[in-house]
Amino acid sequence: MTAFDPAHAMRELQWLKDHPHFDEMPASMPEFLGADYLNIEKGIRPGVRQELIELFGEEVNGERIAKYRWAMFTGAIGIGKTTMASIILPYMCHWVLCLKNPQDFYDLLPGSRIAFMQMSTSEDQAKETVFGDIKARIEHSPWFQRNYPMDPKFQNQIRFPKEIWVLPGNSAETTFEGYNILGGILDEADSHKVTKDKDYAEQGWDTINSRIDSRFQDRGFLLTIGQMKKASGFAAKKYKELKADKVNAHTVRMTIWESRGWDKYLDENGNRDSFWYDSKRKEIVPAGAAALIASGNENLMEIPNVYRRNFENNPEKALRDLAGIPPAAGDAFISLTYKIDEAVERWQEHYENIGSPVNADSVRPQFEKWFVAPDSLRRAIHVDIAYSDEGDALGLAMGHVSKVIEFEGELKPYITFDFLMRIKAASGTEIFLQEIRRLIYELKEDRKFRIAKVTMDGFQSTEMKQQLRKRRFSTEYVSVDRSKLPYEDLRDALYEDRIEFPPYYTYLNKGDTETVQIAVKELSELEDQEKKVDHPAAGSKDVADAMAGVVTTLMGNRAYRRNVASLDDHRQRREDIATGTDSYSIGPYMMPGGLQAPIPPRGIPSGPGGLSMPVPPRLIPRDR
Repeated sequence: MTAFDPAHAMRELQWLKDHPHFDEMPASMPEFLGADYLNIEKGIRPGVRQELIELFGEEVNGERIAKYRWAMFTGAIGIGKTTMASIILPYMCHWVLCLKNPQDFYDLLPGSRIAFMQMSTSEDQAKETVFGDIKARIEHSPWFQRNYPMDPKFQNQIRFPKEIWVLPGNSAETTFEGYNILGGILDEADSHKVTKDKDYAEQGWDTINSRIDSRFQDRGFLLTIGQMKKASGFAAKKYKELKADKVNAHTVRMTIWESRGWDKYLDENGNRDSFWYDSKRKEIVPAGAAALIASGNENLMEIPNVYRRNFENNPEKALRDLAGIPPAAGDAFISLTYKIDEAVERWQEHYENIGSPVNADSVRPQFEKWFVAPDSLRRAIHVDIAYSDEGDALGLAMGHVSKVIEFEGELKPYITFDFLMRIKAASGTEIFLQEIRRLIYELKEDRKFRIAKVTMDGFQSTEMKQQLRKRRFSTEYVSVDRSKLPYEDLRDALYEDRIEFPPYYTYLNKGDTETVQIAVKELSELEDQEKKVDHPAAGSKDVADAMAGVVTTLMGNRAYRRNVASLDDHRQRREDIATGTDSYSIGPYMMPGGLQAPIPPRGIPSGPGGLSMPVPPRLIPRDR
């Protein structure tokens, strides 16, 4: 017991006079951690203590149970999320038990139960994790043992006098029926079951929240804890939503070093022993440069040097586990997501911010009037269609090799997408493939693109191939699901800065009010599932599949590089011919009017004496 303090006793008497609903003045959060209550103050990490005080205040609040209506505590592994939850629930019980008549204070009928709910992925999990720690805190608390011991008859619940209960549960809606829930904790936010119909974490959060609202309005409190496992999951969504509410909500995403406190990461002179890191680019930033760009750069973070090797060797894992920053998917296939944005920026720069060649209509998208062929380079098209109960979705993309560049001593194609398109059929309807063929005919006949190949996946192959071949299109079956190679080609091109695509915005579904940049979204969310690349639950990859199909076609056939080769490539070609080591095939070139003529090697005809002659101007792509 703390020694008697007359000054504190006087303050408590005055406080009780000002708050006549209370029998006893509740402890402030700093006091609650101390010897008279939980007696765990020495074991609480500095970052966790700071957040507890932020949620409940340095001084006791006599009007409401917490400073905020909602809160979220997320971040790295091992920061103390479970510890925080195991302190908050006992504190809320303590606060309510200090009331003379909790039911009267909250305008409830006499005898009404006031419940605090701890929700986990399953009822068994709830009982074994946070709930077990909550019981341990209460059982070892001098205050609870002295004033309000738990009813020993109940092992799977905590029941106090004054009809105050603590209940473990899962995300099934029936778990919460019949209870007046004043406070709740949703645990393991990104580990709950997700189906195509619902996210169980979101359902549980909504149910607890609505019960708090209906009975206690803004005087209740709901905390969400758990690591963000992916940027598209429930935790990330809830974090963004609550962070936007500066008045009623508090959010924190804590790193492991913030949890432990910077005092543990000082050098011999008492300065932080650290380095600077750009979390978006996944690269170390020199200290001098960091000082110049630190202001307003939310991607720049200071990290203790003890973790430097983690961030150098496996940045995705280090960001997730140590900094609490999730990948864009469960196991991100494209971890350097900023490369996706840069590919769009390059396209915009080259085309002077003209925008997408395709409008935003999700059902019947159309090409813009200005979209016509700027050159006679070969194009590849890939068609990918997905079937689902929610309506078919089709991805369509066309691209070409616009130049050849040198990367790490090797000449590689630079791939430019001419357009991206997504068509989404309404639920219960289907996409008519003759409409897709009409678009392809339009590209060749009206917009004058030289389409060398149309590839497609198996679903629509047979009839589509037959009809296209009747119109003299070359077709081929290409699957982006049976092999990871198409996506690996796409990722390599992104990482090596030799791909660009337009900023295509569309509505995900008919009736939506907001558009999304669908290619950026799909590429950022791709998951590496060992044998294949796939989208997350409730996600899509229709446009991404079409892009991968185009890239693998362009990468696999040197014919698409003709007339765009670099000068170095031309020189190497002449050397190959001179030494007899040439192995490149020479195929026909389609001339105006449909006549075929053999194309000279790499478009460089030889003049008298073997001198190189310039490529005809019409075959040189314009400098964008």
